[in-house]
Amino acid sequence: MELDYEIISPNDDLSLLDFTESDGTDPLGVDEFVRTKADKYHENKIATVRIVRDKKEIVAYFTVSMSSIGVDILASGEKVEGVTPIRYPAMLLGQLGVDKKYRGKGIGGDICNFCLGLADVLGKLIACRYVILQTSIDGTSLYNRFEFHMSPKAPVGRKVWMYRRLA
Repeated sequence: MELDYEIISPNDDLSLLDFTESDGTDPLGVDEFVRTKADKYHENKIATVRIVRDKKEIVAYFTVSMSSIGVDILASGEKVEGVTPIRYPAMLLGQLGVDKKYRGKGIGGDICNFCLGLADVLGKLIACRYVILQTSIDGTSLYNRFEFHMSPKAPVGRKVWMYRRLA
């Protein structure tokens, strides 16, 4: 696969794609988000919506935005000695959806690599210490492969916070 990452445009139609789980559920709201909220978030600069293409076909989407992570969500060894912030700067990987037809081809991992590279660039321009995301307990295996850590804070429902400190 040759993946291209582009900021979404008004001509990009995601309505024919299916981001639900194999059983038709949408526990993280990934499918609902792209159908009902993505345009508004993007227009109002709440999150940048990016699409992923293989050749000319859209196969996935994800959102990124600036955020922060509270020290209470991090493991104790993550705190910086000699500083007193209650939050650290972070890039939020907010939504990530791969169309059902394209799952199992490594696209989620490629998106993780892209986002880590983007955060590294941001970290050189402005303060960005972490990449953070929220996923289902079942979805942690993808992010574990990219050295994300699950927050020691108790999950909210079936959602957990994960983070990775930038080098």
